[in-house]
Amino acid sequence: MMTEDNFNYAVTVSAPKEYPCEVHIGYLADDKNNMICGIPKAGMEAGGWQYDGSAAGMGGNIIPSHIYLTYVAYAEKKFYHLDAALPKDKILAAFRKGFLVQGNKKDSNGEYELEPSTYNTFTVALAPGGMVVIFLGGSSRIEICRLQAKETFVDRNDFYDNPHERTQQEFFETMFKIAVLDSIHTKIKEKGIPYGLYDSYRKKYNYRFLFTPYDKKDVIETEIARYYNGEFTGFLQPEEIAKKEYKNLSIPYEIKFFFKKYSTRITFNDQEMLSVFDALQKRHPDKPMDIIIKPTFEYTDFKLSVKCEYEVIPLEKYKVKGVWGG
Repeated sequence: MMTEDNFNYAVTVSAPKEYPCEVHIGYLADDKNNMICGIPKAGMEAGGWQYDGSAAGMGGNIIPSHIYLTYVAYAEKKFYHLDAALPKDKILAAFRKGFLVQGNKKDSNGEYELEPSTYNTFTVALAPGGMVVIFLGGSSRIEICRLQAKETFVDRNDFYDNPHERTQQEFFETMFKIAVLDSIHTKIKEKGIPYGLYDSYRKKYNYRFLFTPYDKKDVIETEIARYYNGEFTGFLQPEEIAKKEYKNLSIPYEIKFFFKKYSTRITFNDQEMLSVFDALQKRHPDKPMDIIIKPTFEYTDFKLSVKCEYEVIPLEKYKVKGVWGG
């Protein structure tokens, strides 16, 4: 039997910048259906799926068992409602396990000692089609569960002050123009809403990053990694990187690498990574993959490729956002 531990956390809501959402009403409840705290109604959320969104002063210290949420999805011109149980034991186990972070004390070798930490953010992430994913975040971020909201009706007059006396359809059309990026207007007109895209991000692959420098003494000393499924690893420790272990992860979104003298930030293209990984897995079932990182002379740029057994596919759509140091 698990005991009732208290872990303080802020509650946030996030949504992709392409498909903004806004909370109407919501709260977390305990196993007796008593409200723990509200889910923040902090205005339009479009800060990105990989980030936590606005906390707006909402939070708790009791492990939630249930979530109630009603929100509007502006790109879809719909309201959604979620009434779902949460995996309380899984959430509690994650809080208890936590992770290690670099502390302020140095050991006998002059290295900063690691100290235990845990999550401090409970994020409700929204995506097209009523997809809702619960994350625990902070210095690292993990997925807890995926939930499914259902389309519902909320009168626009109950949602916002309506001085223009817009009809329900006029409300949706106006907010679509205001909230959704013009580039996404065009994509939706041509291809529709990409239902299923964010579920495709949740697919995991067995891979690792493999650094091949000119100077064999150079290594990746630490890295900060964000993934398209919304998970995040902050400051992976050198001893962990040195193991060169394969891990079951979503496709990478953005990685910051810190070498002995240089550092860089690389972002990946989602469609390219899904295509390359799926192609290699089809031709090499159950075989692990390497994302090879090779610096050019004096680290002015980086060349990336993916290798599985004997097959190597160069990557073309990644972006090196800068190189620092020297």
